[in-house]
Amino acid sequence: MAATLLYAKVLILGSSAVGKTSLCHSFQNDGTHFSKNYNMTIYIDTLVKSVKVPGTKYNVEFLLIDTPSKDCFSEMVHKYYKNVSMFALVYDVTNRKSFEECTRLFKEIKEMKVSSSFDSFHCVLIANKSDLDQERKVSTQEGEALAKELETELFECSDNEMKNVDSPFNYLAGIYCKTYEKSLEYFSTIG
Repeated sequence: MAATLLYAKVLILGSSAVGKTSLCHSFQNDGTHFSKNYNMTIYIDTLVKSVKVPGTKYNVEFLLIDTPSKDCFSEMVHKYYKNVSMFALVYDVTNRKSFEECTRLFKEIKEMKVSSSFDSFHCVLIANKSDLDQERKVSTQEGEALAKELETELFECSDNEMKNVDSPFNYLAGIYCKTYEKSLEYFSTIG
């Protein structure tokens, strides 16, 4: 039986230089290529990647929306908040300010989503650059505490070493499938 294809948009948010672009590219190319030379993202970039969800009949095709930092083009990024239901908040474990920015971004997203036609969204917290343990400024425990506060999951990744890059997206794909199936159940009861 052919897999059912679902489409999902994921907005990737975080401070400058946390590795949003390299994380997206590493995920898209299955870790086969890591570029050492990324320029700062100054516009919205999109990438597509399909994920088979184990134990289901679904493939989720992600449209990854890589955004510039909030310092750049804030109004442009806000336009995307209302058109997606999945978010990845990325911080750099060697940069405490980027970690603190995730709390502000989450509150901003939640306020905008509540005022829009969507009443829920799915989010993951990604602690990038976990390979730089000697330079770490944000502990795993602090990341876990923030994830608990935001009612989401934490994923520590290293796009440089290609470690755990797929995990947050696989998690989102699984959640997306469950949400889709709940919608099908609901609509079948009102028919």
